[in-house]
Amino acid sequence: MSQEKVDRRKEYKKNRKQIIAREKRNNQLGKLAAYLCLIAIIGGVGFSAYKKVNPTPQPDASAFYSLTATDSYGILDPSLPEN
Repeated sequence: MSQEKVDRRKEYKKNRKQIIAREKRNNQLGKLAAYLCLIAIIGGVGFSAYKKVNPTPQPDASAFYSLTATDSYGILDPSLPEN
């Protein structure tokens, strides 16, 4: 073996605990990121399906216009008298 290979091997053996710990940590962070992405995708698909099954009802604008047209007491459009 060449001297470079021997030196790399010695360096690896010297720092083995830190290297293995870093690899485990990176592996766990990768899994966590993948799970979070999966949860976000599943949640988005579920929310989209829920919105298609249960659409929000549109407000009836004609009821509001009929209330404002007959409002003679100033309840919906109050105005203060000028002094």
